[in-house]
Amino acid sequence: MKAIDDHTLEVTLSEPVPYFYKLLVHPSTSPVPKAAIEKFGEKWTQPGNIVTNGAYTLKDWVVNERIVLERSPTYWNNAKTVINQVTYLPIASEVTDVNRYRSGEIDMTYNNMPIELFQKLKKEIPDEVHVDPYLCTYYYEINNQKPPFNDVRVRTALKLGMDRDIIVNKVKAQGDMPAYGYTPPYTDGAKLTQPEWFGWSQEKRNEEAKKLLAEAGYTADKPLTINLRYNTSDLHKKLAIAASSLWKKNIGVNVKLVNQEWKTFLDTRHQGTFDVARAGWCADYNEPTSFLNTMLSNSSMNTAHYKSPAFDSIMAETLKVTDEAQRTALYTKAEQQLDKDSAIVPVYYYVNARLVKPWVGGYTGKDPLDNTYTRNMYIVKH
Repeated sequence: MKAIDDHTLEVTLSEPVPYFYKLLVHPSTSPVPKAAIEKFGEKWTQPGNIVTNGAYTLKDWVVNERIVLERSPTYWNNAKTVINQVTYLPIASEVTDVNRYRSGEIDMTYNNMPIELFQKLKKEIPDEVHVDPYLCTYYYEINNQKPPFNDVRVRTALKLGMDRDIIVNKVKAQGDMPAYGYTPPYTDGAKLTQPEWFGWSQEKRNEEAKKLLAEAGYTADKPLTINLRYNTSDLHKKLAIAASSLWKKNIGVNVKLVNQEWKTFLDTRHQGTFDVARAGWCADYNEPTSFLNTMLSNSSMNTAHYKSPAFDSIMAETLKVTDEAQRTALYTKAEQQLDKDSAIVPVYYYVNARLVKPWVGGYTGKDPLDNTYTRNMYIVKH
């Protein structure tokens, strides 16, 4: 990596990465001020010490309370920035987020509204409810290495026995899309084909799932029993209860729910000491590899412990081709391999659902990565 001049950076890669330019939107590729880090050490991110190159700079930071940014006069396009100050509030509860919004304290909520309030809000303030596609997938992660889940018949039965329509339309009811794969179909560079089972009725899926379970040695007299883990959250709890009920009703699987705090939950998944776990993945960049690379055998993010030489080979091939259409075809093939192996139980593709005050101008919600820039917004007189 070297600077050609004041405005040009040259990056030489160790191997071809066709989507490299898309990676540059990720915070991990942001430049950091070497001089400030050397001078202030661990305190280089504090107000007065930090050096930034964006439209705003850090004015105030109170941990777990607020982050305040103010307009940067040295930003290259400062003349086009309108909002002078923006405050971010870390609000853990979705209900609290909505309540503070409705009291007039905040102008925009986070992108996840409580399911019990969503329909009420759509009815009372429809123009303030924004729902847009989001590059995220909600799924149940199966421990592919742990018996009996190392049997593809058991994994496939769990995949078929999940009624996504009920989860999406009855339980969550926020406009999410039933998922048939890992990568959302609206990802740039993805042309995915729906698997055959996705076109079946739920009754046919259940019938096929029961056959597979019987072949694997599980019947009504000897049912499969699994532990389903989820991290602490009202939403995850509601969905886990619904999933356990659906698996019991549809294919006779007994489910024990296990709640864990986030750090313990992550450790459990990484260590592989679980049966099935709640999981979700949001793209770091708008390209299928942001999802697919996490399922590689050597990926540190592969907490499904999925090991497939066939899948790894397909993904390795995507780096060798230079033609966009060929690469897209390989991504389709990789998704088909995941489906063939029933590596996960896809549930739904997320939507970005948030409340935005009518006087906030410039908000579109159309970026599926939800990169929402205050520099592009303005406040209308009200």
